[in-house]
Amino acid sequence: MSRPKAFDPDTVLHHAMQIFWERGYEATSVQDLVDGMGINRFSLYSTFGGKHQLFMAALERYRLTVVDRLISTLEQSDEGLAAIQQFFMRLVEAFAAPAGQRGCLLTNTAVECAPHDPQAASQVHSHVARLEAAFAYVLQQAQRQGTCSTRHTCDDLARFLAGSALGLGVLAKTAPGRPALEGYVAVVLSALA
Repeated sequence: MSRPKAFDPDTVLHHAMQIFWERGYEATSVQDLVDGMGINRFSLYSTFGGKHQLFMAALERYRLTVVDRLISTLEQSDEGLAAIQQFFMRLVEAFAAPAGQRGCLLTNTAVECAPHDPQAASQVHSHVARLEAAFAYVLQQAQRQGTCSTRHTCDDLARFLAGSALGLGVLAKTAPGRPALEGYVAVVLSALA
């Protein structure tokens, strides 16, 4: 008689994140989650509490595994505009890849859930606020270095860049191809000159 595989909540949560990222919250059924995570309903409910709680945990996992890596490069940078260019080129790389049509899970959540789900809205708001703060930090460096326009405040430019990053994730869902994504980024970056 073979022993059952050990239940690893971290691995299961990773699978849930992928499922929500591909399908969205509303289009994902509990059965989709059970099948995709390789667990039974009892394990899902006893470990995570239900679909919505699992979704919130998946958003947190996304933040820790995808978003933190991207934003922390801005937060720790002293490269000014080069850091912003690198950030957007990393987004282009991710969105031009075969799985890029999924867009950004937090952007998808902003569009699908945030208008009617206060917990999802809070997760999205925290993400956008952190992204804006990271951009503002780098823009302040760039303005001190004289490499960035001072026609607009750093806060206004940071909000514009955060919105542009979110917009790039939405555009990626239409599968426009790398040249279109790069063209979008070139226009965004031109606003900083």
